[in-house]
Amino acid sequence: MTASETAKKKYMEPVIHFLQKRIMVGPDETGARMIVSEFVGAGYCLAGFPDFDKYAKRGFEKGLLQAGPHTVFSEDGNALLACRAGYPKIETFAGKDQTVTVISIEPLVQISPDAMEAWLCAYPPVPGLTPLADQDLAQHLADAGVVCGVDRDAVQEMQDVVRTPFGDCVKRLVATGLPPGESIDASIRFEIEIGPLAGRLLDNGTIDFRERRIMVGVSAGQHIATKIPAVSGPPGMNVLGEEVLAAEGRDIAVKVSNDAAFSKDDLRVTATKAGVLSVVNNATIKVCSRQHIAGDIDFKTGNVESGNCLTIRGSVQPGFKVAAGGDLEINGGVMSATVSTQANVVVREGVTGKKSCIEAQGDVDIRFIEQGTIESGGIVVVRTQSYYSRVTAALDIRCQNGSKVVGGSLIAGRNMTLADVGSANCETTLLAAGVDAKRLLVHKELQDGIVQQQDEIIRWLQLYGGSARSKKIRKMEEEVASAKLKLLQLNLIPETGLYSRGGGDDSSDQGEETGAIGKVRIDVHGTIYPGTRIRIGNRTLVVDKLLSKRQFRLQKNLKSIIAVAL
Repeated sequence: MTASETAKKKYMEPVIHFLQKRIMVGPDETGARMIVSEFVGAGYCLAGFPDFDKYAKRGFEKGLLQAGPHTVFSEDGNALLACRAGYPKIETFAGKDQTVTVISIEPLVQISPDAMEAWLCAYPPVPGLTPLADQDLAQHLADAGVVCGVDRDAVQEMQDVVRTPFGDCVKRLVATGLPPGESIDASIRFEIEIGPLAGRLLDNGTIDFRERRIMVGVSAGQHIATKIPAVSGPPGMNVLGEEVLAAEGRDIAVKVSNDAAFSKDDLRVTATKAGVLSVVNNATIKVCSRQHIAGDIDFKTGNVESGNCLTIRGSVQPGFKVAAGGDLEINGGVMSATVSTQANVVVREGVTGKKSCIEAQGDVDIRFIEQGTIESGGIVVVRTQSYYSRVTAALDIRCQNGSKVVGGSLIAGRNMTLADVGSANCETTLLAAGVDAKRLLVHKELQDGIVQQQDEIIRWLQLYGGSARSKKIRKMEEEVASAKLKLLQLNLIPETGLYSRGGGDDSSDQGEETGAIGKVRIDVHGTIYPGTRIRIGNRTLVVDKLLSKRQFRLQKNLKSIIAVAL
């Protein structure tokens, strides 16, 4: 015998103490065969190393036996015991020197990870052994700790099933926990009439397009609003009888500026001076002085910068700029000019010209826009037309019935409501909902950069006749691959990690897993023309035929966009 043979280790294989048999399952003899284990109770010895001390004296070591789910070794390590009543399962894996045996239990009573549901799972009995029919299933539930929400009828039905011959696995939901009640988010209740938001959604799903009430006057010391704190819903109880607390209601920060003050003691917002109220996205409250400009913004007035609420009786002429700290009302139009406000803006007439730009931290309400740009931190309302323009809103975009969107892009962080979209001869129109507009620009920059990098590789090969395997080309190709991966990981959904996607078309996205993006809608109440590009979150669709009265949303699996009748 060689030295290597004398040094070779000897192992004692574990002894299995339960039976398994391959039986026919299914309604008839055409069914498949499966391995079924005998039913064992908690504490049952599944496998072990009997009399191991004797073998140890002869130089043996224990074979590789591992405890799987719902099993545990005895104190001396010589026996593997079942922690739960159920069906043993054996799995073997090739180790370095020997086979690894893993034994687990598939429990008779199975409890969901959140302990809100419990099932009974029964396998056909092994012939010749004690059947499950002799077991008290209700007692097994109690032994597993299931004490709340038990459906006694379902348990009895399962008991009846196991008392009769059955040839397949049977799984039955037998207990359901009591979910916690819904919490109420914090909110702001206005104590004065501020009027409806233009384009606000009504309870019946239609949109109210009444004029927005702005420039609401308040007096010194007037109570403007009250913060209503979040309220947690009542607790629930899981099937184990444990209390399940409701998710906390979402709090909001009340922001005030200028001549408005918020008291943390009584949660009231009051005006410290008389002025005009501005409300931005129902969260920021301002009280400012009111400033009037009787005519146009032109060479007579020059550019206007005001920290107050501002009313312009005329229009903003080409090349001029207007900036306001509070609500801004323009009774005329905006023509190749720049308008910005830290609150809301209403333009009674149109916005025209490629150099026209409207920026607002709050809502934007316009009659029409032609070839201009709108960037809103709230909701955008378009009453008649958007023509080859870029309109972005952090919240919703709402177009009045009878309006028309031709060319350009409309990008909303939440939902979109439209009338007619596109025309027979116009360039492609982009409608994007559930999308962060700034991230969409990053998306385009990445796409353009990849095209430029690929073109550069081709030019390099043509100019220098280099090999596709050269160090320079390999480096350029690595840069392209890196940019492509970054593009796949870019998440366009607001309030998610910027590069939080898994890196593939079929990967789950943050924000999609919670279902938030699944609630986003693009409603077209008129006609939408073929060629229109639809984007919801990270998914895209090109309309291939003329459609009318359609709602675009994601399928339940969140992987593609569908169009359903309104």
